[in-house]
Amino acid sequence: MMYDKHLDPVLSEILAQPGDPNATPVEQQTPEQAREEFDSDMRAVDAPPPPIGKVEDLEIPGPAGTINARAYTPDGVTQNGPLLVYYHGGGNIRGNIETHDSTCRVLANEGNFVVLSIDYRLAPENPFPAAVEDAYAAAAWAAKNAAQFGCGAERLAVGGDSAGGNLAAVVSLMARDKREFSIAFQMLIYPVIDHVSDTESKQLYSNGYMLNSMPFYTQSYLPNVSDRNNPLASPIYAESHAGLPPAVVMTAGFDPLLDDGKAYADKLSADGVPVDYVCFDSMIHGFISLRGLMPQSEEGLIRCAQSLNKALRQ
Repeated sequence: MMYDKHLDPVLSEILAQPGDPNATPVEQQTPEQAREEFDSDMRAVDAPPPPIGKVEDLEIPGPAGTINARAYTPDGVTQNGPLLVYYHGGGNIRGNIETHDSTCRVLANEGNFVVLSIDYRLAPENPFPAAVEDAYAAAAWAAKNAAQFGCGAERLAVGGDSAGGNLAAVVSLMARDKREFSIAFQMLIYPVIDHVSDTESKQLYSNGYMLNSMPFYTQSYLPNVSDRNNPLASPIYAESHAGLPPAVVMTAGFDPLLDDGKAYADKLSADGVPVDYVCFDSMIHGFISLRGLMPQSEEGLIRCAQSLNKALRQ
């Protein structure tokens, strides 16, 4: 397909700026250096975190020790309302609770529901399936302990952006198949859906649009090539998507992952899953983290919160 759209002028100006010639590419950084740089970059583009009623740091049990988590509860939150388990982005090698603190605050405030942010294990030290194991364990714990947050277990949702969107989609598949608990909604923000495909959007936007290093992220998270079409790594390859929870799938027009996200929305819909698909045509991958630069950042998060509420507050 040919795309008829225009990059947001603010982003166009930012992306046109010459890069630091002395910068070390992420492929040549140590994991610690990559994470420090990502943390710094995320702070630089964020707006001040919005106030929220209550923030609580927690440790929850995981398959390889405790998992750090943070619960966000708005003032006046509805009792027995939704609980969103949120997985941060960062290519499975970077990101943490702090880098996505604002994201979770906006979602919780705008949706008037509780958000539980999860600090899952990162590659390359902990490659696939470590993050999946942590993500599933966190959702299972949230299902069992929803009442602790004043939430209804029947309104448990999972969500995330990029690599976190991948985990949300995978956990939804696992919960459907294992039947140990139920997920009522999945929030997939420009998710990583397919580690194998070579789509038109990947060809067009993998250089110069803020996601130049996807092959490196895949290699770090999935060093075993045979794992890459495993549905727990690339959920589009599940035999069936029938019976999965309703979803919002949000994509960006200048994102290498655009075609994969749209294909997954289509796959879900074809298998009878209610899907709210939205594309921010003028945006790039990662735009919800640009609260200090782009109004579309909060607009996208508000849209996701509204979609969750529409599905779970009937």
